[in-house]
Order: sequence, then C-alpha cells, then structure tokens
Amino acid sequence: MAPHLSRRTVLASSGALAAATWLWNGEAAAAAPRRDEPLDVVVFGDKASEAAHAVTADRSEVVSGGLGRSARVLHPQEPAGVWGGTISFAVRCAPRGTTYVTIKLWGDDHAASEADQSRLQLFCEGRQVGHYHLGAVDPLDILSLDAHAPGRFHYHTLPLPEAMTRDRDRVTLEIRSMGRIWGYGQNAAEFYRSMDKPSRPFYRIYTHAEPYFPGDGVQGPVPNAPVRPAPGPEVLEQIKARVLTEHRNWLDGNPASLDSWAFQGLAEGYHWPESPAHRNPDAIDQVLAAVDARYTKWLTDPTVLTGSDQQWEGFAKVGVALLLLRDVLGDRLERPVGGRAVGAPNPGFERGGTAPASWNTAIWRGTATWLWDDTVKRGGSRSVKVTAAAGAAAGWNTAQNRTLVGQGRHRYSVWVRTQDVVAPGAYLDVLFYDAAGKVAGTDNKFYAPVGTQDWTRITAELTTPATAVELRLDLRVEGGGTAWFDDVEVTPLDGATQPDQGDLPVRRDAYTRMLAESISYWRQHMPHYSNQVQICALGIYRCNRALMLINPEKAPLAEEKARDYIHQAVGLKPFLGHEDAAGNPSKILGEHFYQVTRKGLTRELGYVGNYGEVTDWLVLLHEAVTRFDGVEDPELTAQLVKMINARAVFRYPEVDNDGYRTMRMEAAVGWRDDHYPGDVVYAQRLAWDGNPVMAAAVLGDPSIAGHAQRMVADNQLFGHLGLLLTNTWPRVGLNALRLLQRDWPGFQALPPASTRFPMDWDAPGFVFSDEENGVVAIKNGAEILYVSLYWRARQAVNDLARVHHITPDTHRVATIRQQCQVTPTGDTWTEADWVCFNFAINDPAASHIPPGGFPPPGPELHQGFAGEVLKVGPHPADVPDPALGVDFPGVEKLFVGKAQFYRCSYGRYLIGMNTSEDRPRTMHVTGSGHARELVTGRRVPLGRPIEVGPLSTVVLHLEN
Repeated sequence: MAPHLSRRTVLASSGALAAATWLWNGEAAAAAPRRDEPLDVVVFGDKASEAAHAVTADRSEVVSGGLGRSARVLHPQEPAGVWGGTISFAVRCAPRGTTYVTIKLWGDDHAASEADQSRLQLFCEGRQVGHYHLGAVDPLDILSLDAHAPGRFHYHTLPLPEAMTRDRDRVTLEIRSMGRIWGYGQNAAEFYRSMDKPSRPFYRIYTHAEPYFPGDGVQGPVPNAPVRPAPGPEVLEQIKARVLTEHRNWLDGNPASLDSWAFQGLAEGYHWPESPAHRNPDAIDQVLAAVDARYTKWLTDPTVLTGSDQQWEGFAKVGVALLLLRDVLGDRLERPVGGRAVGAPNPGFERGGTAPASWNTAIWRGTATWLWDDTVKRGGSRSVKVTAAAGAAAGWNTAQNRTLVGQGRHRYSVWVRTQDVVAPGAYLDVLFYDAAGKVAGTDNKFYAPVGTQDWTRITAELTTPATAVELRLDLRVEGGGTAWFDDVEVTPLDGATQPDQGDLPVRRDAYTRMLAESISYWRQHMPHYSNQVQICALGIYRCNRALMLINPEKAPLAEEKARDYIHQAVGLKPFLGHEDAAGNPSKILGEHFYQVTRKGLTRELGYVGNYGEVTDWLVLLHEAVTRFDGVEDPELTAQLVKMINARAVFRYPEVDNDGYRTMRMEAAVGWRDDHYPGDVVYAQRLAWDGNPVMAAAVLGDPSIAGHAQRMVADNQLFGHLGLLLTNTWPRVGLNALRLLQRDWPGFQALPPASTRFPMDWDAPGFVFSDEENGVVAIKNGAEILYVSLYWRARQAVNDLARVHHITPDTHRVATIRQQCQVTPTGDTWTEADWVCFNFAINDPAASHIPPGGFPPPGPELHQGFAGEVLKVGPHPADVPDPALGVDFPGVEKLFVGKAQFYRCSYGRYLIGMNTSEDRPRTMHVTGSGHARELVTGRRVPLGRPIEVGPLSTVVLHLEN
C-alpha cells in the first residue's frame, strides 16, 4: 500500500488542523480557544464518564466491542415495535455558532439482512435533529448491509440546531433506536419497520465547535487488503443453471403469466444455443402469446401501459421481442390476437421446457410412470412414454390445452410403439367439447395391436359434432404395459371448415396500436429526473423502432426525431420536457437545461450516488440505436463513454466485509442515498438491469475495460454476482442471460488495459469539481475528500455541506455548516415541523401521503430545525415557478436550493466554488502563512482575497 498518514501523524497535526479551520473561518487569533479539543466527550460503558454526564438508559446494555473498548447497545421493545431502547445524557455545547455532535462507531458492524438495518436517531432537548429519509441532516446512524471501515473505528458528525444551543453551555441529548425505514412505503406500516434485534454498539459521543473532528487516537490498524481467494468462474455455471431452469419454466408456463422480462428473455434465448428456446418455434409462439395476453388486458386496464413492468418504458419490451424475432415471425403477425391453436398441438412432442408443451400426464386408475423420452422416437428427437401397472389406465392428453376444431370430416392419427401391452391396450381417444365446455358426443377410441409391436399407425376419420368447437386428444394405455406415442396428426378433409376465432384483430394491427399509444403517452408524460428520462427515451425509441419494422407507415417518428429523445436524455441536447398532444414541448425546465453536466454526471439536486449509476441504461440506449442493424452514432457513443468514465472519480479503495481489497462507490455525499458505504463497484455496479462487465463488453473503451478487468484481478467479480443467483425476478434472469450470452464472451475478448483509478492510494493528486452539481472530489496524498456543497437543498439554500473524508485508517462523514452567496429573490422557505421526508411526496398526486410523510408511531415528535428561514435561490427566467409546475408543500424543486457561490472549510481544506456562468466571485481568506492551491498546484499566501471564475472551483490546503 502507498505511504499513508499514521495515527501518530494525525494526532500530532490535530492542533494545526483545528487552527487551520479557525483561520479559514476568519476569527481573531488572540481570541481563539484551544480548538484541538472537543467541548465534551461521553464514553459509553465507563461508569465515571456516564455519571458525569447524567446518563440514563432504557433497554440498554454495556458491551465490550471493537478493540475491546466499551460500548452500549439499545435493545428492542417487547413486543418489538418501530422504536427500541433509548439513552440520554447532558453535554457541553458552544453558546455561539454551531455545535457539532460526532458519534464513534466500529467499522466492522453491518446488518445481516435488509430487515436488520436499524437506525440511531439523535434528539436534542426532546426535539428530533434532522429527518429520517433523505433530509439534509441524517439520522445519527443507518446500519448498512456493508461494513463502513472493517477493522477500524469511523465517525459520523451532525450539526445541532443553533437555536437550541444559542446562549447555552449545556444541552441534553438523546439517542433513540428504531427499525428500518423503506422510503417508498405507501403507508406508515410499509414505511416504518419494526426493530427486533439489538442496535449496533456505539462507543463515544463528542461535541465540538469545529466541523473537522480528528479522532481520539484509538483507531485500529490499516487493512492488509489481500486479494479475495474465492469464489471463481464456477459461479457462471451456477448462473447458467438458473437461466436454463428459468427458460424451461417460461416455455412450459401460462403465457399470460409471463412479464415483459420473461418474454424478452425467451426471445433472446431463441438466439442462444444453450437455451431450450434456441431455434424453438414454441418459444416464438410463447412470446407472441404473452404479448397477446398483455394487449388483451390493456384493453380493459390502461395501467398496463402506465404502470408497466418497467415504469416509464411502456411497451418497449414488446418492441424488443419483435425485433429479436423479426426474421422468424413468418405469418404469425397476420394471425388473430389470442388466436387459439387448431388441431394437434406440438404434434411431434419436440417443443417444451421440462415437459412437452401442451401435453399433460393423466391417470384414471392404478399406478403409472411417464417420460418425455429422448431415447426412443419415430421422428425428430422426442416421444412420450407411459408405463401402466397391471389393470391401470394412464396416459398423456391435452385436457388442459384443448385446441379448436372446425366442422366437417377430419383424419386423426398417431404412431404407437408397444411393449408387453395387454388388452384393452394402447389407443387414441378423441373427445369433442361445445362452447360451454361440455363433452359433445362421446369418446372415440382407436386401438393399436396388443403385445410388443414396432411403430404402428393408428388412424381414423371422424365428423365433428354440430355443437363442437374444441378438441381434446388422449394417448392412453389401459390394462398394463408400456407404449410410446409420436407424430400426432389432425388433418381437415375435403369440405372441412376452419374454426371461428371470433372478431379478433390480427397481431400486426394490435401490436401497432400498442406501440403507437405507448409512444404517444410517454411523450406527453415524460418525467424529469435523469434515470427516469433515460428509461422513458429508451421506451419511445424502442417502440418506434419496432413500428418501423412491423408497420412503417404507422411509425410516428422519423429515426432522427426518435433518437432526439435519447440525445436529450444523455445531455447532448437541452431537455425540453413532456409534450402536448401536438408534439409541442413544455420546456418545464427551460430551454437550456441539460440532463448531464459538462463533466459527465447526471444532474438532479447535486451529486447522485447510487441513482447516478445509470451505466446499465446508457448501454441499453446505445444498443437500442446500434443493435438490430441499427445506425452508428459516434457522438452518442462518445457521450456515453464520457459519462461512464466520469463515475470512476467516485470510486475509492477499501476492503469488503471480509477484509479483501476492493473499490467502493462513493455514496455518503450522494443526495439520493440512504445507506453508507456505497456498493462494491469498479466499472459498473451489479443491478437488476446490468452487470459489472456489460459496458466494457459493449462499448470496448479501454478505460472502462481496465476498470472492469481490475475487478477480475481483485477477484471481486464472481463473488458479487450473487443477485443473479438469489433473486428469482425474471428481470434479474434477463440480466443473467445477457451476462452469459453476450457480455462475458465480449469482455473476455477485450485486450488487457492497465487503467488505474483516480483515487488509488498511489495515484497522483488531483481535484475534480462539477460546479453544475456542486460536488468536489479531491485526492491529496493519503487523503481522499468528497464534498457535496449543493447538499439536499430541496426547497431552499440550506447552508449545509456533506463531507466524506477518507484516510487509510478511518472514515469521517460529516454534515457541516458552510457560507453561501445567493442572488436575492425575496422568497424564503421556513423549515417545517416535520421529522420525515417521504420520497413519495415528490408526486403531488399521492394525496394519501401527508406533507412531510407519515408520522411515526408513538407520541408526536417535533423537528429541532423547524422555524429556520432559508433563502430561496433564483431559477432561470424561462422556467415556470414553481419549476415543476406544482404547488405542494415539501415537493423538491430544482434550482431553488442552488447557491451561486459556496465557501466551505473542513480541516486543512478551504473550498470556494462559483456555480454561476456569468461572473467571477471573490473568496476571502484570512490568517497568515501559505496554502497550496490544489487545482493548479500554486503556493498562495493567506490573508488575500482570491478570485474564483465562473463555473470554477478553488481548493486551498493549509501547509504545515
């Protein structure tokens, strides 16, 4: 590992660090107290410390935790509920400015399952500090499925409301434990989950006046970080077994039960030699039958379109399936929607997954065994076999898959091979049914010779009863013995009529209607967040592309126009928003809003962590344009590569839960993230719709390929494919298929690339800044610093920044005060007395969710930050006010929380960011000495103002 700051070095410089922060804040040196010490510290489990701080606890226990240090845990209630145990204590605070609270936690702790993701919520003088879900001030801790800093302690820092500490030197704090929260819950029971296991241990609480807290010297060693030894490529065989089983089940299943991922998976499987769907006509019919069922349901339930399997995509997967099967559809598009099979289904028993399609086993008496036999057959590759015990009657039939039959005479036949069959023997039984499902007439049985005989044909001619509309075929052995059946035929003879299929549209017309209305609807209801826009644009393009295949005159968009939505979604053109019925864009975010920043990050309300990992959608957009004999779009490809590579800055070196080296996605400063640390990610995360080598295989970019190859070199790939094994959703199955079918072979064919990550410990220093997203990423020797300056400012500029400071031996995550310059608008937002932000209040139509979300169970709670008045930032002149065209309390809005200049100090770092495009800003720096300007490398004197140009950032680092 590269050289790093030892604990001794950090402790020795803590005074300089604190002094630096004081200088950055511009106070007078003579008046400065000792800033290198906390205002107070509570050592949990230490009797003297707890007595000195009037600690009282309910349902709590002292434990010995990391490095043998004492800690407390909070236990569930009996019976378990949302709230668990609590602990309160009195601590000193700063009577002026902000008092910060830092909790010390052991970095190995993590939840065993999602249900165990308990929380610690901070209260001050009985009022809650911050919000539960995506508030600017987080809970004190959210236990994640991943360990934050294995083998070491780490720290989380929050600000106390200044109104509650002003002119006071002591406050009472309380930590309350609670269960998991599911942010998308549509009622209180879904949103708040019970806590049924003890909380994680917590070790110390500190109060301090400076944002940066150096620690207390008891840290834990720097990880060794060896390469993970297992698992290996055998995981791919396990995934293959999952996919094959899934395809067999889909082939056998009721087509109406297949979701869009399943029928697309079958269509993809048609082209994969390993799949039972490969070149299997039954797979084509199953896919189209599933689409037929979707069309029929949509006619009576419009939400089949608006709430499709993948929201915002509409009927796009119908389009993909048609494109996949375009060369083998034959006359199937001219057949009626939902048209029933006629005559003998699957007559040679060739099609099926785990059993012959359309045929079922049956027994009337006694015992028997059945086999879909691939060793004995008259033709093709299969027959069906039945062995009936003495006196038994059993066989195969189509009772559950009756077919249609026309009027007139038909010839019925089947080939039979027998072994030791006794009378009555092996026979074909033909039964007719009327429209009410009742037998019309009686059995029509035709026997083969008894004994042991080679293949013999049973044949007969029958006139369809006048009331009959359906046909059932039985292949039976009665009396005992074994028989094989193959090559069933039902042949209309002269004068026979075709069965009446009713007044059903042909598929070409029905599918045209589906695809066209999907395009129309989503053009008029396009959302505005980055990932949503990408999915919506993908759906519009795929539907239009399929229409150009099956009914080009009905395709509403020319290729260039359809692709324009994709260009808007990835920031190549301004995003113009949803349209009216005539196609006029709403320009809801103005005429100049780009969904992607100039630096290549998706643009919402600041840096987007997990939700910014849109690589899977970017690859799907690329394939939508280029696959199926599509068009080349070098500008689009270059933009997608830029966006994917921009994410590499937000990967940092760590160890996984087992102590093996890895890279993690930065999530602590991601405004839409509610668990930390971020996932193990190199080039691309494993998700429902994408896998870690997908982008590398499809785009072939050397940097993306190098990052993915690094995952293989660290042997982190195979161990992180578990979702493809454990999640049974067909959506995940489709992803597993593409990994095996296309991505893994394509990735293996790539040449080696030695791309390093910007944040590798031995990488050179640099500063990445994205002024449009208000985010900074700094690599400075053995320190990594991520800062979100535009931090969860949903209704107004909140003067808060989020910091994630990483050294080899610890992590510090902090929400801190900063200074913001806002162009005056005269508007303000007063923080409401809410303890929660439910994510669903983005949608004003969700009227069942009260402003602020569902209140938690128990006595009414109050927000410590309630009443703070915040300045509302300006929005562009061509943007409606409010920006989203709604007036609903608490709905987050773009622009209004964005400051034009940020000045943020943390430890030895001072950051000035100018987000305006039209004028420079001045950053005032007090004190004496020098600092290194990390963007340019210049050494600059302190005490002088620094000009920060439009859309630029200055980062000063105090010299020792």
